[in-house]
Amino acid sequence: MNATAAFAPAASFAGRPRAPGEQADGTKASFYERLCRVLVVLTVIGGLTFNFFLCFVNTRITTTWDSYVITCELILVALAFVVAFDRRAGMYMFLAVFVTYMVLLFTLRGQVDSKAVRDIVVPLVFYFMGAKMRDLALADKLVATSVAIVVTFGMFEYLATDLYLDFFNVLGYYLARGSLNLTETFGHTRGLFISGLRPEPRTILPFLLEQHRVASVFLEPVSTGNFGVIAYSWALFRSGMRGRYFVMFGALTVIAMADARFGLYTCVLITAVSPVLRFIPRPVWLVLPFIMLALVATYGIATGTKGGDNSLGGRMAVTAHILTGLTTDVVFGAASTDKFTADSGLAYTLTKFGLLGFISLWGSLVFLPVKSARAWPYLSMVLIYLLLLMLISNSFYSIKTGALLWFILGTATHADIPAHISWFKRTLMPGKAAGSHATPRRSSVFSAPAPGRTSPAWNDR
Repeated sequence: MNATAAFAPAASFAGRPRAPGEQADGTKASFYERLCRVLVVLTVIGGLTFNFFLCFVNTRITTTWDSYVITCELILVALAFVVAFDRRAGMYMFLAVFVTYMVLLFTLRGQVDSKAVRDIVVPLVFYFMGAKMRDLALADKLVATSVAIVVTFGMFEYLATDLYLDFFNVLGYYLARGSLNLTETFGHTRGLFISGLRPEPRTILPFLLEQHRVASVFLEPVSTGNFGVIAYSWALFRSGMRGRYFVMFGALTVIAMADARFGLYTCVLITAVSPVLRFIPRPVWLVLPFIMLALVATYGIATGTKGGDNSLGGRMAVTAHILTGLTTDVVFGAASTDKFTADSGLAYTLTKFGLLGFISLWGSLVFLPVKSARAWPYLSMVLIYLLLLMLISNSFYSIKTGALLWFILGTATHADIPAHISWFKRTLMPGKAAGSHATPRRSSVFSAPAPGRTSPAWNDR
């Protein structure tokens, strides 16, 4: 799967930030452009909240089934495709190669796994939707709006839990879908998600917050923590974003309320390494998941681990146990497995796409062309998020957080990222501030793009 060909730039509507209904040249936006902007908001916010809406329907109106969830996802993906639709061949070529490869795997396995196709179609379509719009102001507003929604309903859940459950009976919703059974809920039919109360003491702010792990519109706290990382990373990257610090505070608030240890540790790591991300070459990112895969599998073989507790170390032990139980045919995608792999993104990805598919998909992501070299640190943040999450969960495939993540990534890699000049430089070092726009040396496709330069894949644009 050739990343450069597959992720070539799409036609754009965006230029300078513009008023509603106005195009970059000051003329009135066309009906199609206005429709696309409406559909972007509908699909991204819809991906975030449609399960929450269905939970309300199940609690207050009528029973919902798993088919309702599938139908909603199909509608959202179809609407996103309407926006992403373009005359350029990149998205269609990638999709054609991927589907052909998956058909080969299905033939070898003797069974069709539609969820595996869905797991890649969702990020692909939302990424290209962001690539087509390439509107940083729109992405900023979507992130800020999403944070406001999650914080608002999170506070409602935490401060008025009984009233919240009167409208959003989370357990009842997952029982109706068939995702849980009465044995797993110990006979309870009303309540928060089964991980809404952690058995061990709370990690984040135990002196202030109770055991309740807030899930907000995501209904389960794992996605809430993931969302916090996504929103925080975007605000950290978008130094010129309006309300940047409010978004960062809101993201950290939902991480704390969800007691999301992964979210907290990932935000700390991303903040610590952000100054050096632009210096890390692409080949390093390319090999990292497979080094992790080898190390975890080696640990599993050497120790014979059978899994672990709910700590981060225990979750990695679970990954090691799952990996050591996979046969060679399963690892290469020629056979399926009935093992539960949702607790390990590495194992899940291997069993769904095979080793060749894993390498190709990860390589396509690492070698995404970026129009502005200033977008490279954000792509690196996304890679860190995925690398760490793959050790403990496959939740990065969920549309609940994926719709926003892939849209803003598509936006970042295709937009003109303005240089941010700090107040200190503007006021006390005006000469250096002006010099910050100087064009540095040309970069290789295998290295992190040099600041101020376009990725080589864009040179013929």
